[in-house]
Amino acid sequence: MQPPQEPEKWEGVREAVKDGVICPQRNIFIKSLFFLAGEEDCLYLNVYTPKVNATSDLLPVMVFYHGGAWVTGSGNSKYYPPEYLLDKDVVLVSIEYRLGPLGFLSMEDEELPGNLGLKDQVQSLKWIQKNIKSFGGNPDLVTIFGESAGGASVHYHMLSPMSRGLFHRAISQSGTGMCSWALGAPGVTRNNTIKLAKVLGCPSSPTRDMIACLRKKPFGEIITTDVEFMVWNKGPMIPFKPVVEKSRDGFIPQHPEDATRAGKLAKVPWMTGVNSGEGAMGAAAFYDDEKLVKEFDEKFNELVPIIFFLHREKGLDVQEAARQIRRFYFGGKPVDNSTVNRVVDLYTDAWFLAGADEAVRLSYEYAKAPVYYYYFSYRGSASFSSIFGDVKQDMGTCHADELIYLFPMERLFPDVKFSEKDEEYIKIFVDLWTNFARTG
Repeated sequence: MQPPQEPEKWEGVREAVKDGVICPQRNIFIKSLFFLAGEEDCLYLNVYTPKVNATSDLLPVMVFYHGGAWVTGSGNSKYYPPEYLLDKDVVLVSIEYRLGPLGFLSMEDEELPGNLGLKDQVQSLKWIQKNIKSFGGNPDLVTIFGESAGGASVHYHMLSPMSRGLFHRAISQSGTGMCSWALGAPGVTRNNTIKLAKVLGCPSSPTRDMIACLRKKPFGEIITTDVEFMVWNKGPMIPFKPVVEKSRDGFIPQHPEDATRAGKLAKVPWMTGVNSGEGAMGAAAFYDDEKLVKEFDEKFNELVPIIFFLHREKGLDVQEAARQIRRFYFGGKPVDNSTVNRVVDLYTDAWFLAGADEAVRLSYEYAKAPVYYYYFSYRGSASFSSIFGDVKQDMGTCHADELIYLFPMERLFPDVKFSEKDEEYIKIFVDLWTNFARTG
């Protein structure tokens, strides 16, 4: 529960041909993976390069931050194989960072300010600046890119004084710091941290005593407190989010909107966007269960404020807001199989599109650098909607589907035969992303 440290030096040749361990977690999005995995000694990064020991013609560097709601995921090659990007002569770096309470506990004070997982990411960027030449990479041409929570992480790096000068381009896929799930409202993460401590029998104050107690707990006990925060179908997601820190030297010293208006956004080219059916992630998670669909319909006004974080809006009558949301998306219709596309739209708008749109508009108005906004609507042979839930219907271009065209995903979709059209989109995506890394 401390900021990351410089790695210790070693002598001789260090074997670095296998993935490191993943950080402690359990996957709240995939039912078959809802088990404890990972180890605490997990702050490793993977470097993939077409050439080593280059002294000239250094290659663009692309640094990838994985998604997973800052709760689950990994950057290793089992999740994100490098072949597509390496074919375009770039150096790819993917990293591990602390997740869940181990990475995002916060008492919103100086003892436990929060954002440790994001500070792990900063440490990786510092390492890259010092060492990437040894792998043929250009430290003056670094693009950070990420998806979902990784995309929001990228946006935070653009706003953070701790990351200034460590990268030169940025891509946020399906996630910005202005998404409804991306920032803890004042006091919420603190209250959740106190709740976690009490569940584990630790004092809630002073903070240093809480930390000392939690450090003695096995990480598995800390991670598996996640069930204490689940209200409906493993939601609301992300009880431990990034927070605004009280220190001006913190990773997030100011609300993203205020920081953008104040001209704090890094002056680097930024590309961001969304998929047309992002919300299939949310819909697929319960549309394979008739009981959950019925509950969503019958308890709509109760569940919507929780699922979509309406309580973060000060002064908002959340019950009236829920009623208006129901009228807008469903009219007088019930939530059932006939309205699945409207449920997808609701999740898309609330979790992704609203935050992306706000971030782009503010960036365009206040930033002094190019901003590019994409909208992806191709539904290929494979879709992450089949992973988020066992659903058969076409829910559109799901959250994370663009990753299929940036990283080889045969392991996740072993029964899918990719079409010629899929291959065309792989070429388009890889060209777009690597060209942006080269030229901005």
